[in-house]
Amino acid sequence: MNVRGKAYGNTDSEYREICEFLDRLSILDPHMLWESGRMSIWRHSLHAAKPVDDSFFRDNARVWRAKTNEVVGLCISEYGRDDLFIEVHPDWHSIYPDVLDWVESAWSADRDEVHVHLFDGDERKISHLQARGFVFTAHSENKRTYDLDTISLDYPLETGYAVQTLAEFGDLEARLALVRSAFDNPSYTIDRLNGMVASPEYHGEYDVMVIAPDGQPAAYCVGWHEAARVGYGFIEPVGTHADFRRRGFATAVIKECFARLKRSGIHTVEIASGAEPNPSNFLYDSLSPATKREVHSYGKAGGKAE
Repeated sequence: MNVRGKAYGNTDSEYREICEFLDRLSILDPHMLWESGRMSIWRHSLHAAKPVDDSFFRDNARVWRAKTNEVVGLCISEYGRDDLFIEVHPDWHSIYPDVLDWVESAWSADRDEVHVHLFDGDERKISHLQARGFVFTAHSENKRTYDLDTISLDYPLETGYAVQTLAEFGDLEARLALVRSAFDNPSYTIDRLNGMVASPEYHGEYDVMVIAPDGQPAAYCVGWHEAARVGYGFIEPVGTHADFRRRGFATAVIKECFARLKRSGIHTVEIASGAEPNPSNFLYDSLSPATKREVHSYGKAGGKAE
């Protein structure tokens, strides 16, 4: 097979190689779920407080390379809990047994269970998982796409409220409080915020917020370009402060971000959400998506449960 798997070292050069692999895959594989943008958020924001050589990265991401040193496969956990994503180049599907050997013998050895997330309809990946005893466990996520040429980008805004970018607003501590309230996540840190802003993929003009008359931020979202597919982008995350919900502010920041992305040549934007009954689905359905795909998880017991 002439392919070897190795722990991800999280160097800048290897990170770029992984992103380039994922960008190539985004054109070749319609079922790709772990995009380079998600990889960027994983490294620069979600785990920004960790040293670049932290064992988390080695323990929770593994890279498969061909004899030429080309990256042909990636297995990665977003949170290091029981969650995994597997991405394999279509020409190298023969490495699936080796990937799943690592998942079962190494990564899941000290876990009660393991769950691989994938698009419903990814029959090849599903067949490999089922052959190893994985079973459907949940509808975990939705991904919607929006055609910016066919939806209305107008939105109302209450008197006295304004839209600003994070750079225009300038108060990072207030933004930190907004994120913590929006996601009920008091552990969200300034390192994560600074890491996102410092990431090479970040575009400040797409980081938009609704600001109340007293200067408090009410809602925000961040837009991104896809690196490989011209004309495609995504929005992640979207959040509203608990004191400002059900007043249309999330709709306002999303539509403002849509408009800014469209002016930059983006025609299709993707937004992910938790599966129903996550209340965010009402918002995203109200924005008239062109498509809606389900992400499912397939799981089995880990070594700790045996």
